[in-house]
Amino acid sequence: MKFFSDLFGTAQPAPSSLPSSPSPAHRPSVPLTPDRAPAGFSADDPRLPDAARPKVAELLDLATQIERRAKDDPLLVSALTEVRQMRDTHLPQLVSSYADIPPAHRAEIFRQTGRSASYVLTEGLEKMLDRLRALCRTMAQDNLDNFADNLRFIETRYGNRDPLG
Repeated sequence: MKFFSDLFGTAQPAPSSLPSSPSPAHRPSVPLTPDRAPAGFSADDPRLPDAARPKVAELLDLATQIERRAKDDPLLVSALTEVRQMRDTHLPQLVSSYADIPPAHRAEIFRQTGRSASYVLTEGLEKMLDRLRALCRTMAQDNLDNFADNLRFIETRYGNRDPLG
């Protein structure tokens, strides 16, 4: 999975070890409208453990909110690209990689990490959510700063003025 190698510098599998037909996680991203999750992917995905469903729903919702707010702002192109990549590629790949572990072998994750595979999945989703929440805060801060500037202007222009002076 490419995004793990980007983050952790792990080597890519040799081309001969790649599957001959791409799995759903390896399909190219399809252009999406702001209000659509990746085709066939939702918080109701049966491969998700119950604890992960609300996190996936929140992630998809925040991604949609950010995309709607950022689509007309050329300064937010990189954030928009990151959000789309997270929603359209990284999230489905993470879920697919979890689902691809045979249930009988998920205990190996516990032996390696001291946590269940579903817990580790939920931790990964939470990291993605933290990033989306930070983007939302940054975008909201710009709006808050603009509002505060306008209030200062109104106060300076119209507040506490002597009507005769």
